Amino acid sequence: MKIVINPKYKKLGSFIKNLPYEFENSGETIYSARNIIKRFIIDDIDLTVKRYKVPLRINQLAYTFFRPSKAERAYKYALYLLKCGIRTPEPIAYIEVKRGHIFYQGYFISLTENYPRLMREFNDGIHGQENILNAFADFTVKLHEAGILHLDYSPGNILFKIDQDKISFSLVDLNRMHFGKLTPKQCLRNFERLTWDPNVIRYIVTEYAKKRGWDIDKSVKAAQHFQADFFRKWAKKMELKKRIRRK
Repeated sequence: MKIVINPKYKKLGSFIKNLPYEFENSGETIYSARNIIKRFIIDDIDLTVKRYKVPLRINQLAYTFFRPSKAERAYKYALYLLKCGIRTPEPIAYIEVKRGHIFYQGYFISLTENYPRLMREFNDGIHGQENILNAFADFTVKLHEAGILHLDYSPGNILFKIDQDKISFSLVDLNRMHFGKLTPKQCLRNFERLTWDPNVIRYIVTEYAKKRGWDIDKSVKAAQHFQADFFRKWAKKMELKKRIRRK
């Protein structure tokens, strides 16, 4: 078993080392599907633990010999984002459980983020909250100009809060990221899964393009094209899954 602990939280070492053995029957479950997320309070520290689904055998081999596991990437990318001034829950540790020296399952531990709202609020309209979308456009410009591309920039992975009229954002689920100089196409495609509503995309991208000095009409048209294409493919995928379940 491989364990990497943030030096600031060495005192949690005993809890972290025992986590793979105690996870199943302890903690408060806050999400359970493909992956399981639980909350723990340890020494008055509020922790969130994500246990990733056991990957396919081919990916187990890949994580052993060729590329970092999702848990390792989540940990290291969180450290990098914080270094760049981008808010994300502070990483505590990651664990890689192995069987016969081959990767089997990963865990990622972070502080629990106290950002109560999600960008899911804009799945079906603006609802008079243009101020939040303006702040979100600013946040995304900062992200992209820093060469950071969250490859799952979806509404459930973007948290925000309003504190005395200041709107701030925090990113989660970081295991799929790209770093480097970004093209306009990469930037505009990054909005594709943010919302069903093309009017929300139009508003955000209009503000985004203004801040970057880009052609507004061309930017909005491109972003809405990427959005429509993404949700068209998503709908086909969901329909195929339904047909398979019926058989």
